[in-house]
Parts: sequence; C-alpha cells; structure tokens
Amino acid sequence: MDQQISQLVEGYQESKLRHLNDPDNESSDDDELLELLEDDDVLSRYRDERIQQLTKELKKIDDVVADTNDEELGRVVNILDEKELMNIVTQNELVIIHFYQPNFQRCKIMNERLAQVAEKHLTLKILRITAESAPFLVTKLGIKVLPFVVIYKKGKELTRTVGFEKFGNDPNTFPVEALERFLIMHNVINRRTINFGSIRSKPQKAEDDDDDLDI
Repeated sequence: MDQQISQLVEGYQESKLRHLNDPDNESSDDDELLELLEDDDVLSRYRDERIQQLTKELKKIDDVVADTNDEELGRVVNILDEKELMNIVTQNELVIIHFYQPNFQRCKIMNERLAQVAEKHLTLKILRITAESAPFLVTKLGIKVLPFVVIYKKGKELTRTVGFEKFGNDPNTFPVEALERFLIMHNVINRRTINFGSIRSKPQKAEDDDDDLDI
C-alpha cells in the first residue's frame, strides 16, 4: 500500500477513535480528511484499482467499528478462558495471540507494542491470555519461554515468535516498527504506520514488573 493511501486509512481510523473517545467532539482533522476523501482532484490521481483498494480498506474499518465492542476497538483484548480463545481463532481469518505472565517485565513490553499496533490497525484481532489460563494450549504449542506470540490464519498457525528472538533479543531496544515489519513480512497487515502517536484518552492497564522469564 502506498504512503498516501496509508495516510488516508490511518487518518480515517483515527477519526473513528476520536469519535469513540468524545462523540461530541468534531475535530478539524476529521473535517479535513472528509474533504480530502471527497476531493475529485485527489481521487483522480489514482488509477481505478487504487481507488478500489482505498474504498475496500475504509469499508473494512467501518465493518469492524460496527461489529466491535467500544471497549475492545483498537485494543489488545484480554481473554480469560482458552476455550473462548480457540472459538475466536476458528471464527476469524486472522488472530494474533500473546501468551504472557502479568508480572514479567518482558511480557509487559510486548503487550505495550501489541497495543500500539492494535490502535493503528483496527481490523486486526489481537488477544492476550495468561499462560496459567491456557494449560492445554501451552502444552500443545510447547511454550517454554514468555512472551510467546502466535498468529493464526484461517485456524492454522501462520507464524510464531518466542521471546524477542526475531527482534534482536533485547526488549529494551525493541521498537514497535520492528513488530510491524514482522507482521508485514507475513502478510498480516499491508501498510506501515506513519504516526505511532496515541490518541487514546486512556492507555491500557500496565502489568507489574518482574524479570523472570520461564514458566
């Protein structure tokens, strides 16, 4: 996806989140975006297929906004039961799951990066579950080290990452851009975020710190 389409899609998502945070607030940024989307001169710069791509991306966002609970939109959703988790995996085309421990510092970092991605890619379904809540899946997937992130496509495992092995092994220098590149490489998302600044009125609750990694 080219940068201008990415910018339009990103701006459209942000307008949805701003409205969610404050339904009565009519942002000038939103007005400018609507004017841009309705500007024939702008749209005429694109070939038909690129206009179709933009329309398709915006419709996906509209569908997700309409079908998603306001508290879950653009967030990493906490799941308490592995049966519910497996049902979600089978019912959705793409699902990212983070197996974590609340008191592990490295899991906290991964949760923070996933939360940034979730806000910038509203159509992604990103879940997290504690290892203790998913004993069957922990055994089946052979989870030994946390954080453990696995991606499912159409109910089948697409890829996984253990700890920070695919991101330089140092969580202290793990940028969200590296996670996004990983997702693009595996065709989980199709665009790079232009601005990772958050417009959330309230961040997701952070976990307590601990350096222990083994489960």
